[in-house]
Formats: sequence, structure tokens, C-alpha cells
Amino acid sequence: MTILIILPVPSPPAGGNRVFSDRLRRYLATLDLEVRVATLDAVTGEDLQNCDIVHIFNASRTAVPFVARFGAPDRPLVITFTGTDVNEEMKRPDERARIVDVANQAQRLLFLTADALEGFCRQCPELKDRCRHMPLGIDVPESRGLGRTHWGWEEEETVFFLPAGLRPVKRPLDALEPLSRLYQEGLPIRLCIAGAVFDLELLKRVEAEAAACPWFQWLGAVPHLEMGDLYRCADVVLNTSASEGLSHALLEAMAVGKAVLASRVPGNRDLIRHGEDGLLYGNSDEFAELARRLVEQPSWREDLGRRAAARVAAEFSPVAERDRYADLYRQLTVSPCTSGRPGR
Repeated sequence: MTILIILPVPSPPAGGNRVFSDRLRRYLATLDLEVRVATLDAVTGEDLQNCDIVHIFNASRTAVPFVARFGAPDRPLVITFTGTDVNEEMKRPDERARIVDVANQAQRLLFLTADALEGFCRQCPELKDRCRHMPLGIDVPESRGLGRTHWGWEEEETVFFLPAGLRPVKRPLDALEPLSRLYQEGLPIRLCIAGAVFDLELLKRVEAEAAACPWFQWLGAVPHLEMGDLYRCADVVLNTSASEGLSHALLEAMAVGKAVLASRVPGNRDLIRHGEDGLLYGNSDEFAELARRLVEQPSWREDLGRRAAARVAAEFSPVAERDRYADLYRQLTVSPCTSGRPGR
């Protein structure tokens, strides 16, 4: 069986969609299921003819333009709602209509969190039978032996690391003001951001702030193979997004035992149990208060990380994820109720 996964454009190598699809490709190969991955702009008619299932990541940015370009495929179509599509685009009447039209042409609609699934089903109860909650699995790149000095971090610094592409929804500069309060108090901190560039105006702002603040560092895009060491060397991993599906970055950080501090938005709320295995903030004052505690109470910070690692190991297994997707794909290719060819 061959599954064609189609990603939105752009999809940087270290971004969540790439990491997700690459993990599925690697793990499903152990069950003799072939996964091919392409961005929407690179898909050809030949790709569609040579697959058994079309699996699209992001309903708004990928599925809507895919169907506009190719029409509904003549084999099973799966759409994964990855975050902004279900949290933001479904609130816009025109885009909601386009999403629902495409969703009606899919055999399965997948959601990364139970909350996202329930919210969609409230809006589109007629599609409930096609909807599934598919939790992520997670694996983290093995250490390449990179230590804090590789990025110029001092041992006495508490490093707040934000892995995020530069686009407005990620709000990458939101951490700057509350952390500046701690710096002005004399606390030894560093803010480090790494990610691909999507917005050139936002890049200019980030570069200007990094030039003005000795404790703020912009690394640019970092290969995913190095991300494991970045997580391991940091003290706290941040997520400042206005909207999330289920953050691969937070899961990876939690998997290696790091404390996480994240915006209290859907997706992050579904993942983090505040005060147990991570922290959620609602405004800059709350961010600053929690960040100060994380700096001043390293044992508390480390305890949060230990509980986070235990939870991820128990609930986000990549093998369990593999098996869920293998079952889904096999059901779609043998069911007489779906379109598409029999599995090869």
C-alpha cells in the first residue's frame, strides 16, 4: 500500500508537518506501508495515480486548494486538521464553507486533540461519523553531542528556548517584554529563538531586537537533527502561539524532560496540565511571574520536566501512533463503503 501525504506550502524541514510526516514514513515502513511525502506545489497527476490513499495535512491551506486544482481524488481521501484550520479558519464564514465542502469529500477527518474534534463536530454534526481523534506520537533526534557552548550559552544562565517559525500566529516576540523585566532585575537569563522565516517584516523586527538586547538570540532555521540537543541544553521551552493544534516542539521538549511554559490556547491547553507537567500563561504578567519562579526554583523546574517526560512516554508513543495509522489506512482500502482502489 502507498500513502501520499501532501503538506502545505511552505513546510520547512524542522517544522511540525515535516517532522510528523517523516515520523509516519519511518515507522510505517516497518509494517511494509510506503509513505511518500510532497508539498502541495510539487504534487503531480502521476503521484495521485500511483498511490492508494491521499492524506492531506491542513484543511484550509492544503485540502481546499488541492481539490480546487485536482478535484476530489478517485481513492480514499484523509484530511488532518493541524491547528489554525480548525481553531481559526473555521471561524471565518467564507473559509468555513470551503473547508466543509472539502471535508464532505473525504472519507476520514482527523484531529490531533479531542477538544478540536468535539469543536468541529458541534459545528458540523453531519460529519461526525467521519471524524477521528488521532493523538500524536513523538520521537526526538538522538544527541549529536552539542553542548551549551555550541550556541554561546553560559552555564549560569537560565535559557528560555522558543522553537517557532517566524509568522504572526506564533507571536515570537511576545516573550521579550516579560523576560526583559527579569533581566532588568539582574536575573541571569537568555531568550533564544530558532525557526524558519515565513514573514520578512517579522524577521526585521526580530533581528533588530536581537541586535539591541544582549540576552536575546536569534538562531534562524536549525536542522531538525540538532533540535534534540537544543531542547536538552535549554532550561525552559516556550510556546507563545495564538493558535496551536498539538505542538511537536512542546512534545519533544517534554519528552527530554524539560519544563515548558506555553500560552493558554487550544492545543496547548489540551496537552499541558498546568502545574503538573508544564505551565500555561494568559498574559505577560502571568508569564513574568511563572518565568521568575522557573529561574529562582531550579528544583521545581526540573520536577516539572521529569513529570512531563513520564507523561509523554506513557501517552505519546510513536509505535502506538504507527499502529493507529496503519489500522486506519488498511480499513479505508478494504472497506466496500469507500471509494478508491484495493490496497496493493
